[in-house]
Amino acid sequence: MIQSDEDKQGSIRFSICTTGLKAMTIEQIAVEARNIGLQGVEIWRGHIEDYLDRGGTLSQLRGLLDSNRLQVPCISEYCYFTKGWEAYQAELASLQYSAEWARALHCPRIRVFAGHVSSRKAANDHWRMAAQGLQEARQICSEQGVSLAVEIHNHTLADSASGLNRLLEPYENEIELVYDGFNLCVDRLDPLPVLEQFYPRVSHVHFKDYHWNHEDWSKSIAVPVLQGDANHAAILGRLIALGYQGFISFEYFGNQVLELTKQSLAELTEYMH
Repeated sequence: MIQSDEDKQGSIRFSICTTGLKAMTIEQIAVEARNIGLQGVEIWRGHIEDYLDRGGTLSQLRGLLDSNRLQVPCISEYCYFTKGWEAYQAELASLQYSAEWARALHCPRIRVFAGHVSSRKAANDHWRMAAQGLQEARQICSEQGVSLAVEIHNHTLADSASGLNRLLEPYENEIELVYDGFNLCVDRLDPLPVLEQFYPRVSHVHFKDYHWNHEDWSKSIAVPVLQGDANHAAILGRLIALGYQGFISFEYFGNQVLELTKQSLAELTEYMH
């Protein structure tokens, strides 16, 4: 397991992805996260940028999080590396800022994507650009003392065991994984074998769940994590059996983010006890 010192503190802890709360400020989110009973916030880079644009400093942001007893297990970047060279350069420039922010906020890792097309449909140029982008991104993060983590996600090169094998083969343990079992279920893949195979790289986890409509995604219904189609009870059980001691971030979108997070935390707390 690739873990920071903060990750080695003890049992599983819970955080919220602020990507689903873009209309709120990080100050508002921090208060909500504390009130729900979370231990962390996985911060979308836009929330940090907004805080700084409004005159705040990274030191003040760290103080805000500390006062709410919140850690930052991950900063969420939207880098793909395969959308053309202009976008590629812009993504690396953005990542440079995020890595510096992560260091200041005592955050151990940056989340990125690998490619914007499915591994089954990707051209050789997509694989080549993704490989180069991950290498450059890893170096940027390393210079700031933080890790680079690729999210397992549908419609990316990291969408299946075969895609992950091809993507990560050159890197040994230099690149971490953000495990999201639901993203595999969207493609009708069993999430548990992927967790078993790639667990040594998993440093962070996303939980969300739905009653998923494979024919019309817009008709899918978000539900608390133990009530959906991805069998998160089995995923959580396997994480515990494997000895996972990092963060699980609730990653919901829409107008029920806080309520679904609250319900999910209550379910998992009861399940684990």
